[in-house]
Amino acid sequence: MTIKEHEYIRQTLERYTNCRLEDFCDHVLITNFKQYINHFHDRTKGEYFEGNFGIVNVKEINCTMIDFSIGSPQAALVINCLAYLDNLKSVVMVGMCGGIDDILEIGDFLIPSAAIRGEGTSRHYLPPEFPAIPASSVNLFCIGAVKKAGFAPRCGIVYTTDRRLWEFDDKFVSYLRQQRILAIEMELATLFSVAYKYEVPIGSIMLVSDMPLQTRGIKDKKLQDEIFSKYMDIHLNIALDAVYQLNTKWGEVERKLKSEW
Repeated sequence: MTIKEHEYIRQTLERYTNCRLEDFCDHVLITNFKQYINHFHDRTKGEYFEGNFGIVNVKEINCTMIDFSIGSPQAALVINCLAYLDNLKSVVMVGMCGGIDDILEIGDFLIPSAAIRGEGTSRHYLPPEFPAIPASSVNLFCIGAVKKAGFAPRCGIVYTTDRRLWEFDDKFVSYLRQQRILAIEMELATLFSVAYKYEVPIGSIMLVSDMPLQTRGIKDKKLQDEIFSKYMDIHLNIALDAVYQLNTKWGEVERKLKSEW
């Protein structure tokens, strides 16, 4: 007998995480940095599992964190699979981006309000005319957590590309300079698009890790190490506070989500 779609997708999530579906918590943080999930595991002492994705479940705070690696196909896969969890309530992306607008500085926290679909994966989920936007009800808690931590959240449009090492393409760089884009990264348009298709409440808290259009602004190994040591713990604190507030006030969030969808 042929396996049904929902059975296959649920099995895929179990295979990719090496974790039983019943062990997932209601609120999920996703990241594309192994350093983040290792730090999350060290801090929370949660249950760690590893398949193609790394995963940590912390029942005490009703929070799971998944490292899905890098790129839009992986991002689409993780949201597509999470959408089939019976208990899923929210997803928050905890990632990094390169600042494009000079109003940004390294160490700023960005809560994207939309993403330009410069990648190819999202076209498999939504027609090209559809915008890639998060759930504002979730984003508000991300903004609140950034403010509570003493930072001024930046909000605006990011550009999602599926091309790594674009920084030396003069034509593409020229295009970016001419647009009103705050930052660039590799997954958000896909995450937002797939989440919209499957009605997954999603937001994101992005750290500006470099300013690639500025002289000597590209993130090299030295700068990357500095970013992790200086900002990773703060970033996770903000994300965990957002999850705590989402979990505590879920009834309020759920009511607002009905008007979004």
